[in-house]
Amino acid sequence: MSDTVDSPGLRPPPPLVVSAALLLWGWQAGHPLLGLGAAVVLELPRFLRFRLDPGQDDFNRLWNFTMLLFLGVGLYVFLARDGIGTVNTVVNTDSPGARMQGLRQISYTALMFLRWLPLVLLPFTAAYAWSNTPGLPWTTFSFYLRKKLQSAPRTPSLPPLRVNPLWPYLGLTLFTASGTTDHGAEFLPLMTGILAGSLWPWRNRRFRSLVWVGLVLFLVAGSFAAGPGLALARRLWQDWENRLIQNTGASEFDQLTSYTAIGSVGRLKQSSRIVLRVRTMPHEDPPRLLREAAFNVFQPNFWRASVREYDEVLPSVEDGVWWLSTNRQAETSVVISRYSARGESPLALPAGALALHSLTALRLETNPLGAARVKDASPLLVGTVQYGRSNGFGAPPLKEDLSLDQLPPAEQQVINEVAEELGLPTQSPAEAIRTVQRYFSANFEYSLWQPDPKTSGNSCALEAFLRTWHAGHCEYFATATALLLRQASVPTRYAVGFAVHEPRGDEWIARARDAHAWCLAWTGDHWEQVDTTPGVWYEMEAARTPWWEGIRDRFSDWWYRFARWRQQGGNWQIYVLAASLIILSWLGWRQLRGSRWRQAKRAKARTAGGSPPGHDSEFYAVTRRLETAHGPRPAHETLPAWLRRLHLAGGPGSEGLDEMLRLHTRLRFDPDGLPSDRRAELVRLAREWLARQQ
Repeated sequence: MSDTVDSPGLRPPPPLVVSAALLLWGWQAGHPLLGLGAAVVLELPRFLRFRLDPGQDDFNRLWNFTMLLFLGVGLYVFLARDGIGTVNTVVNTDSPGARMQGLRQISYTALMFLRWLPLVLLPFTAAYAWSNTPGLPWTTFSFYLRKKLQSAPRTPSLPPLRVNPLWPYLGLTLFTASGTTDHGAEFLPLMTGILAGSLWPWRNRRFRSLVWVGLVLFLVAGSFAAGPGLALARRLWQDWENRLIQNTGASEFDQLTSYTAIGSVGRLKQSSRIVLRVRTMPHEDPPRLLREAAFNVFQPNFWRASVREYDEVLPSVEDGVWWLSTNRQAETSVVISRYSARGESPLALPAGALALHSLTALRLETNPLGAARVKDASPLLVGTVQYGRSNGFGAPPLKEDLSLDQLPPAEQQVINEVAEELGLPTQSPAEAIRTVQRYFSANFEYSLWQPDPKTSGNSCALEAFLRTWHAGHCEYFATATALLLRQASVPTRYAVGFAVHEPRGDEWIARARDAHAWCLAWTGDHWEQVDTTPGVWYEMEAARTPWWEGIRDRFSDWWYRFARWRQQGGNWQIYVLAASLIILSWLGWRQLRGSRWRQAKRAKARTAGGSPPGHDSEFYAVTRRLETAHGPRPAHETLPAWLRRLHLAGGPGSEGLDEMLRLHTRLRFDPDGLPSDRRAELVRLAREWLARQQ
């Protein structure tokens, strides 16, 4: 009796199914000739008698080589699509829109990598298709399982499960063919037809074939009808996602509108992430405040810019410097570094900024309120800023810089009352600024905790801040200062940016918790920075430092140095890719050089008398005794499955039978045969088992 393997997992897929899947993949991937070539390679063994005769060790080595090829292709796709820059954007940006766009870019990179997997796995699959091997054990695809099996070869803990690699390859090819939204109307019907063809041998035989043919045709017709609906759903989803990205913005914050935390209840939580790095001239302190944007129209509880247009600044032809002002008498300079989001970023500039040079961006834009931003920037934005004591590039006052018209009545009343109490309407701009500074310094405290305004009997948060709480964070102080000074006919603007006060090595840093707001007041010939927030806010923020800040800073420093090296190293991706390919090629050669690929000999020349290997196995006497006791084994059922169904294998007390089955399988299917000592073990086990059945 023969134990010919007839497991569904070892049967090859129906003819032409794998080829049809490869043609579909080539069409969807945009490489129809590659799909056709791969299909021909896998279909030719059906028409030719030529065969390879690889052993299990050859397949193990070839799979190792395939995994190295897998890593090489993955590294190439990752570097070619700027994977490091995309990951950098996702990790470092605070913009939901930028993070979503980065995640979308990562998903596209993953889909492109998956698209090439049928070609990556083609050498291994073709080697199997051109051999006579009746299935491969699962250990072929796991280095860990192979090592585990070698360390305990006599234990039955790993069942000899085998699989035909053409089935996983078919599934992977169909999956990668689906990995795009650019499907034609014919894609879904073709996919349905290929799936139906691959599952045809496993149809329920109780129904006639015509019933199944009709069902398949019905599914194909239904897929034609479902195609337009799926395309419409895809378009609706993409439209919604694009609107979401547009609403969240492309940069880290909106330079035209600042939504303050005025009126927020509870404690404000700030991150300790490093946002800016500032390098000064030797023995110089950095500018205390770096402004990202300025606003001049207040509506509870946000500020907005009355001028929304940005004008592009072109670098000078002579030296490539972006001049922000006609005044070219700079006194000092600083180098400021930060990460951009998808090539865009606001610039944090000191007061009196006049020029920028060595900027790692292609476009620079400014607006009249003194805000600047860059586009087409490198992932790590670095630039040298020249500044002095001049007015910088902010425009003189506009009519909106004095307006209080959009304040609600309650807030307008309290601003008028406080201004009258301080005598601001009769004071000069300089006197009014000093009066407001003394007022807040003597009567107010800094606090990140804010109660509900309703509980204090006030109708608005700003009124509660001035009349009841006398405590708040920088947005309260900056807003109240700007509005009070307008009562003294002093044009003001609300500025946001970062306070730089923390040295770190040979540079200064600004963290996310160092984000700050202050007032800009026009004193007649320039904009003066008026910061009325109590200076203790630095210490109060630092007191809330998390325990992991040092660890995070260390990783931030490493990533920053790597980003600097990456941008200064030219075509470093080429060097990394070349070095990686050399290493992977050497490892791949080591895997293939030990293989002994050869053409399979004729079966009658390889076996004695034309009999198949293992035809004289002692295990057949065991199976005959079992069939006498339990009935014949069905032709479609494998020996392991039959013994398990009879509860004779794979359970307690079955060790001897399991070992005989393992030795018999190796005798039948291992190209290297069964060593003489293991054959003697099979003879002994069979005789002992038969003796116990007497």
